[in-house]
Amino acid sequence: MEKANMIANKNMLPGDKSSVKPSGIRLGAQEMTRVGMKESEMKEVASLIHRVVVKKESPDVVKKDVIALKRNFTKVRYCLHEGEEGYAYHKLV
Repeated sequence: MEKANMIANKNMLPGDKSSVKPSGIRLGAQEMTRVGMKESEMKEVASLIHRVVVKKESPDVVKKDVIALKRNFTKVRYCLHEGEEGYAYHKLV
């Protein structure tokens, strides 16, 4: 997934014997929501994950579609300061 530009956290599941090789992943859906993605985009994200993980499609091919989807979601939509750039550096005061 990482090679296709999708980041997830590794997580242990019941039955895992070692934290070094967990069998689960955690997706940051709150970040997708924060930039305005809704149900239809979540379905598209699920499809992108399926293409890489289940269908074993080339990450380089899927990455192009990931970038195309994300291109429309760069501003914060659900936050105290709606409409700001989602990934701009903010000086800490």
